[in-house]
Order: sequence, then C-alpha cells, then structure tokens
Amino acid sequence: MPSYLETHYTRDEYSETAYPQRLCDHIVSHYIRPHVGNVEQKTILDVGSGKGNHLVGFARRGLIALGLDKRKECLKVLDTFDIRECDLERDPFPFETESLDIVFSKSVIEHVANADNFLKETYRILKPGGLAILMTPDWRTQAHLFWDDYTHVKPWTRKGLQNALIIHGFEEVESILFRQLPLLWKYPVLEWLADAIALVPESWKWKDCDESAFREWIRFSKEKMLLATAVKPAG
Repeated sequence: MPSYLETHYTRDEYSETAYPQRLCDHIVSHYIRPHVGNVEQKTILDVGSGKGNHLVGFARRGLIALGLDKRKECLKVLDTFDIRECDLERDPFPFETESLDIVFSKSVIEHVANADNFLKETYRILKPGGLAILMTPDWRTQAHLFWDDYTHVKPWTRKGLQNALIIHGFEEVESILFRQLPLLWKYPVLEWLADAIALVPESWKWKDCDESAFREWIRFSKEKMLLATAVKPAG
C-alpha cells in the first residue's frame, strides 16, 4: 500500500532549483535573517519534516536543521539529520525547554486535531526571543478542496491562526496570505496578475480529468497559504 508521502509527494524535491529550496531561501532571507542576523549555527526544527526536503534546504544555508515527525517511515529518510519521532497531538516534543532558535512547519498543523499541544510545545522548546514560522492552507481560498486530503482535520483562517499564537503566549504575531509562486516573492507588484488569474474557472486548474496534473499559475493563484510568524517573549 502506498504511504502518505508516496501519494502526496512524488516529485524530486531536493535539488537547488526545486520549490522546497526556493521556499527555504525565501523564509531565510525574509523572515529568519531579519530576526536572528547571521544564521550560521542557529538551530531550526522542522515540525512534520516528512521527506526532509526542507531540512536539506535550510541546512544548505548554514542552519542546524532538525526534524520531527510521528511516521516511522520519515525517520529513515535522511540519516545525516537528527530526525526524532513524536505524536504531535499528545507527546512533549523531544527537545529541551528553551533550546532551539527557530521552529518551522509547513502544511502540518491542519493535520493536528490537538493544536494546543502543538503550539504549547513549540513555545516551550523555543529560546526566549525565538521565532516560530507556521504555514498552513488558507481555509477561505481552499475550503472547496480542503477535505480532498482525508488526513486533514482542522482548517485555519488568518485570524484564527493569529489568535491561537497570541493565546499561547507569543508576541509580534503576524499572519499573512501567501501564494506559492516564487516569481511573486521576487516581484510582489505582480500580485495583480495572480488576482486576475484566480478568477478563471476552477476546471482550468487541471490538465487531466483525474486532477493529478495541474497548471501551476492557475492553481497557486487560486489556492493561498497562510504564513504566520511569532516570537517567544525575550524575558
């Protein structure tokens, strides 16, 4: 039986030009460096590290990348990284209190029913002044397809994610809508083009009737992510 990873993530995503590396570069340049300065030897935990593509991406830029995932298949993905096993809904994260500089997570918190444990543990393991970066599908633009992934259990809105982080003690909380189109990260002025493309019929998004191949610009103009950043108080 195919695993979750094999079903949902089949492309080679480890190269310098692949999307995960480009996303890591954007996160490092726009969020991590402005917060921590020199990233060398800073620790970053990828919660729900999966195949390890973001571990590779962050490590290439000098960060000490650690992984956390509850699926045992993920623990064997990259034996050069410290990837620990944990049930994100119930278990304490297997890291010392106030031991990490950054916690990153992409497309994971929507799979977690008990988000309170996820956020509480994220707060606990961050050093004072540490940075949390969470990405999850935006319910408002993905409601019609959110349940296509049967492992999704909890949809999030921009305000809901922002408020959850505030309730769990974080400061400097910001939650924005984010399109997974690297050209827009470089040229934000082109957002108007994505807005226009988002108006085309939903059926145009797919290249085949099985909805297995998609047109990138149409899909990711329509389907936005949430990108939230939050800081643990320094003292």
